[in-house]
This record gives sequence, C-alpha cells and structure tokens, in this order.
Amino acid sequence: MLRGRRTKSWLTLAAGVVIGLAIGGGLALGLIIGVRSTPPPDGVLAELKLKAMASHGSETFAIATGPVDDDVEGLFTLDFLTGDLSCVVINGRNGAIGGMFKTNVASVMGAEKGKKPSYLMVTGQIGSVGNYGGQRPAGCLCYVVDANSGDVAAFSFPWAKAATSAGVTQATEMRVVQKWKVRNIAGQ
Repeated sequence: MLRGRRTKSWLTLAAGVVIGLAIGGGLALGLIIGVRSTPPPDGVLAELKLKAMASHGSETFAIATGPVDDDVEGLFTLDFLTGDLSCVVINGRNGAIGGMFKTNVASVMGAEKGKKPSYLMVTGQIGSVGNYGGQRPAGCLCYVVDANSGDVAAFSFPWAKAATSAGVTQATEMRVVQKWKVRNIAGQ
C-alpha cells in the first residue's frame, strides 16, 4: 500500500512538472512573439508618412484635399452654381492663410446651356508639371470632370515654399495643365 502511494505521488509530481514546463514554455513563446511584433521605435518608421487625399460632393458643391508641398495640403472647393474653383492653403508655421488660388471651370470647360451643372472633383499627386515664371507648381493636380459633357481638365498653380516660410500669402490664378474628353457620343 505504501508502494502505491509513492508511485502515485511520483506520477503526480511528474505530471505537475510537465504541465508547469508546458505553461512556462507557452508563456516564453508568447513573450518572444510579442516582442517581435511590437512596433519599431519612431525613428525606424520616420520615412513613412501618410499621404491621404479625400474628396466629397453634393448637388451644388464639391471639396477635395491635396498635397501642395512636403508638409502642406490645400483644400480645393468647387461651387457648381458659379463654376468657381479655389484652393486655400493654411500656413503650418502661423496658422494663417498661406495661399489663395482661383479659377472658373465653367469658362474653361464650357458649361452646357440649359443643363444644371454637375461636376466631379479629385486631386492627385504629381512631381512637377510646367514652369510658372521660375516657380515650381504645387505637388498635386486638381481634376474636374463635367458629368454632363464628359470634359476633363487638370488644374495647378505656382507654389513658392520660401513665401510660406516668410509668412507671405500667395495668390494667383489656377492654370489648366491639360484638358480632354472622356465621353465619346456621336455628334459631339
């Protein structure tokens, strides 16, 4: 009887050791995996920057954001009723308006008579297009589509980073970079 108790005690002890080692090994493995999956320090991901652009529209108005320079974005607005396209850039150094750029898309694209204006607008990044009297263009294009005619126009404007640094508000007219048609209907 004593021998049965000793064997049972040894088996219980052995089972406890095995279970304890299994739990400890699982915790160690979880710790190793957890350490490897933690995000790297800030300096490692410093090169990755979120570059988000957004657009939205209603029946008479559209807005979009786009990168104007490295750390500056512009808010593009398009009023369907007047055809006025504008971009406002906030100066990141002082929070004031750093740029106001405008044009009229109806005069550029030719609004169809008798039809209610209907536009789509988005922005997209671009390296460099054209030369604006020695100034480089903004870092994005603003694309406007006339949903009635299928005409498309890409707009940009000159951007002087030095003016922003000096706190000078820039104001020029937006220019058409390119214009084309995406709808081919016979007779048009």
